[in-house]
This record gives sequence, structure tokens and C-alpha cells, in this order.
Amino acid sequence: MNNPTAGITAVILASGFSKRMGCNKLLLPVEGKAMIAHVFDAVRQVEFEQTVVVTGFDSIAQLAVGNGFQAVDNDSPEIGQSHSVVLGVQKTSQSAGWMFFNGDMPWLKSDTIGKLLEYADAAHIVVPRYGSRPGQPVYFPAAFKAELLALTGDHGGRTIIRNHPDRVCYVPIDNIRQGVDVDTPEGYEKVKGGDWVE
Repeated sequence: MNNPTAGITAVILASGFSKRMGCNKLLLPVEGKAMIAHVFDAVRQVEFEQTVVVTGFDSIAQLAVGNGFQAVDNDSPEIGQSHSVVLGVQKTSQSAGWMFFNGDMPWLKSDTIGKLLEYADAAHIVVPRYGSRPGQPVYFPAAFKAELLALTGDHGGRTIIRNHPDRVCYVPIDNIRQGVDVDTPEGYEKVKGGDWVE
């Protein structure tokens, strides 16, 4: 396709309880602004057909709308990450595909998103590989819509990836720092000032 983002929706998943952090990690400051604001900045620089932010937090919903995104309310986040995926797909059911983002990747940049989208087609799941580790964001074409809508629990799209190894395109990303996510207080201490050691 001439425009690699034509018909593709960005879905930012921002409903987690951050149990290991003890607070809403997505609002914690990293390099002067909320962690999720860095993800919003990276996504906003890419011309997606539309962007939705699935969250149960009013503060994040307000940030999303302020960035020109659509906020999708998740009133049952305890069901697990799969519920956020389902809500995002349901809200944008006519999309040609979906790229799913986690909100806790403060160093993700638009150039990496663009590189992944160069491999997006109607048949393959696109997964970045940071060094030897697969990560986010992940693209699923509409061919996997039914399987996305059938997801349950807290595994997100990993089940679909495992079930279709022949349909997965892994894209190496040189800057592995961009694949860093924040799950623990120790991890946050490493990133909040911009420092990180693999």
C-alpha cells in the first residue's frame, strides 16, 4: 500500500492496575512528563487511521483526548489485558489492522513504529525484536480479528502469536532501549532519570 498506515488503528492499552508498582505507573514522571505521555508522543507522530486509548482511569482518558485520541472506557480491568484488546477491536471493528501499544514504554520512538509498519500486510503479525527479546508494539491484520475478539485472561495477543508461528514476521530493532517497559519500582528507578543498563 502507498500509505503503510491506511486503515490501521493504534490501540494503546492503559487499563492495568500496576500492582507491582503500588500506584498508577503510567502517570509516574519520566524525563519531565508522565510515562504514558511519551508513548502518546511517539504514536501521534505516525499517521494512523485512528488511535484509541483503552483505560479505566479518568486522568489517562483526559490525557488521551487532549492528544486528539479517542478514549475507550474499560470498566472491568480486572478481567485482564485481553479485555482491553477486545474493547479496542470492538470500537474500531472496520479497521484493516491494529497495532497494540503498552503505555509503559517511555523510550519508544516513532521511527521504530514506522519501521514495523513497513512490514504490515494483510497476512502477517508483525513483532519487534529488541536484541533477542520480542516486545511491543505488535501489529495484527484484520485476518486475526475473530481471534483477537476471542481472547481471554491476561495474556493479550501472545496466544495468537504462539498459535501461528508461520504467520509471524519478526523485525529486528537496533535500539533495544526503545523496547524497555516498566513493571517494578526497581525498573522505574532505572528509567525515571533517563538511565538504563541492559
